[in-house]
Parts: sequence; structure tokens; C-alpha cells
Amino acid sequence: MTASDYISIGSLIIATAAFIYSYLTNTKKYELTSQYRTEVLNWYADTISILAHLRSEAISGFQDKSLKSQLMCKLSANIEIGRFYFPNVDKGDNYGSHKPIAYKGYRNIMLDFLVYSYQIFEKADSNKFIKHATSLQKHFTSCMYEVLDPKSFLTETKKHTNKTFSKNLSFEEYLSNDADNLKNYI
Repeated sequence: MTASDYISIGSLIIATAAFIYSYLTNTKKYELTSQYRTEVLNWYADTISILAHLRSEAISGFQDKSLKSQLMCKLSANIEIGRFYFPNVDKGDNYGSHKPIAYKGYRNIMLDFLVYSYQIFEKADSNKFIKHATSLQKHFTSCMYEVLDPKSFLTETKKHTNKTFSKNLSFEEYLSNDADNLKNYI
């Protein structure tokens, strides 16, 4: 074997190792991203459930005061837990510098939607502010949608698992294409 043969074999080994390393680190990155996403989605699901219960109870005038208290405590706890996912924003102006570390700076907008919701449901006449609470929840969900970017996640999931989760159809398109099958369910 000549020196150029050894160089070629060495280059092939290095290229193969680089490919394997790239594949493994990309897979690990996907796994960590997926795990973090799952944690945030679980927190979000719990928070949305609390908000839905609070809205439902507010409409009926909070007949069960202990249930209101439990839900408000859960929402408060989820706001605090949310600080780990959505820390305060430091704009470099020393705002809140006298506060404990988790509270320095400006509260993340994601949590502001929850804090303002808390303040609505805290009111004795919270049933008058259901539209406001619903709007805050929609903004909260929209911010979460931006953070978790489900379209990109599904594309990345398809790349790693070869799975698709949607035919990318609207309900109207489905009805026009498969109306006979739907009649079986109605």
C-alpha cells in the first residue's frame, strides 16, 4: 500500500466517524428538544385546564368557594412553575434589581397572560369579564404556539421518524372529499 492509499483510508474513516457523530448529535438534539417540548406541553395542558375550570365556575358565579380557592392556588402555582420555562426579561435597565433573582426584570408576557387571568378570577364579579379571560387564554395559547412551533416540530418529527400526523386538510375539504363516510357517524 502506498501513502496515498493510507490517506484515502484515513479520510474515509474520518468522514464515516464525522457522519456518525453528526447523526448521533442531531438525534440527541431532537430527543432533548422533544423532551423539553413535552414538559412545557404538560405544564401548558395543566394551566389551560385550570383556566377552563375557572371560566366555567366564574360563569356560574363560583357556587363552590373552596373549589375557587383550589383553582386559584393551582393557577398561582403554575405561574410560579412557569417562571422556569419563561424567565423574566432583562432589558438592561435594572428594573426589579432589588427583587429576588427569579423576579428581577420584566415578567415574561407568557406569564403576564396568566397573572392578568388570575386577577380577573380573583374579582367577586369575575363573571362579567369572561370575554377578557377568554381573550387572555387565546393570547396565552398563541404565544405557546409560537414557542413550540408545532409545524416545524412535525416536519422535524417526520424527518427523524418518517411519521406524518395530518393530511393537511381542512374539515370543509374532508367533507367535500369524503362526505359519504362522515354520514356514517352522524
